[in-house]
Amino acid sequence: MKVLIVDDHKVVRDGVRYMLADEPDIEIVADVESAAAMFDVVEREPVDVILLDIRMPEMTGLAALERLIAEFPQLKVLMMSMYDQSGYVRRAIELGAAGYLLKSAGRDEVLVAIRAAAEGKTYIDGELMEPLIAEMRTGSKPVGKLSPREQQVLQLIANGSENKQVARELGISEATVKTYLRGIFERLDVSSRAEAVAVGLRIGTIE
Repeated sequence: MKVLIVDDHKVVRDGVRYMLADEPDIEIVADVESAAAMFDVVEREPVDVILLDIRMPEMTGLAALERLIAEFPQLKVLMMSMYDQSGYVRRAIELGAAGYLLKSAGRDEVLVAIRAAAEGKTYIDGELMEPLIAEMRTGSKPVGKLSPREQQVLQLIANGSENKQVARELGISEATVKTYLRGIFERLDVSSRAEAVAVGLRIGTIE
C-alpha cells in the first residue's frame, strides 16, 4: 500500500519513516510538512493511506481532512496527534477519518492502524477508547459546550481577531461580540480570552 506522511515536524516524519521502512507491503510515497504539499502529492500520484497531523500551520489537520474526504473519498486518513481529548477524536471520525493515533503510539500499533485503515476499518488508539465510549454511553456533553455562534466567535478569537474584526466577520455589533464572550467565559469557567482559547483547544471546541 502507498502511504503519505504529513506533519510539520521533521523529527516526527523521520520517526514514522523509520517505523515503516522494513515493511514489504508498505511504500512511503512522500513525507511533507504542510496540507498544501499534501494536496500536491495526492493530485499527481496514487496514495492509499495518509498519516495526517491534527495541528499544523496554515490549515489544520481537521480542515485538511474535511477537504480530502470531499475531493478524494477513496483515501483512508489516519489522524496523528499529541492531543488525547475525546472531542478531537469524535470530530475526526465525524469528518471521515479512518482512525486516530497518538504520537506516542509504538511501531506495532502504527502498523496495525495503517493496515486496518487500508482494509476499510476504523482504528482508534487504545488509550482513547475508554473515555470516548464512556461519553457515548452516558450521553454527556464535553465540558464547556458552546453554541455554534459562540464557537464561531471563539474560533475567530483563536485566529487572532479583535472584537471589531469578529463583529465585521460575523455581521454583528461589537457589543454583541462582548455579550458572546461573557457567555463563553461563563460556560468555560475562565476569565480571559487567552484562557478561553486554551480551554477551547483542549476540549476540541475549536481548532
